Amino acid sequence: RSYEYGWGGWQPFEWNAEDEMRSFEQYSNNGKLALLPIIQIILNRGVADGSLKTWVDRVCGWDFDTVVPAHLDAPIKATAADFREPFQFASRGSNDVRFCDEDVALLREAERGPLKFSVTPTTYGPLVGKPCGLGGGRPRVVSEELKLKWTPKSMLSNL
Repeated sequence: RSYEYGWGGWQPFEWNAEDEMRSFEQYSNNGKLALLPIIQIILNRGVADGSLKTWVDRVCGWDFDTVVPAHLDAPIKATAADFREPFQFASRGSNDVRFCDEDVALLREAERGPLKFSVTPTTYGPLVGKPCGLGGGRPRVVSEELKLKWTPKSMLSNL
């Protein structure tokens, strides 16, 4: 099946070369460790019991100088403080990410729409990134343009 309007009618924005570079610079942050927003969505549902903090504290108690992530470039020279940084959203009690807000808008909309049935609400609020002005500053949500209503039932029946 062809998805002319992106997955489920969503496109973060229309890319251009300047937007792509700005997004990459914000994302890469000079090679610092990152927690991908989709993983943060999952992790921020389990912070109330302290399990995320306990796990991060345990890992940071190890003697290491290198991290090998499951995705992207590896290995990365990193200290315990470097490892801890991506998880600081839990200490701040907010769902802020270092990525461009326009990049995380797709996930934010998915949480309100087709993923609502599978994503437990969080007290941290929606994902919020740094506004980078990508695509003119507003994500293109084609489902809105087409006046589509997304629900789990309608989404699954369209597959």
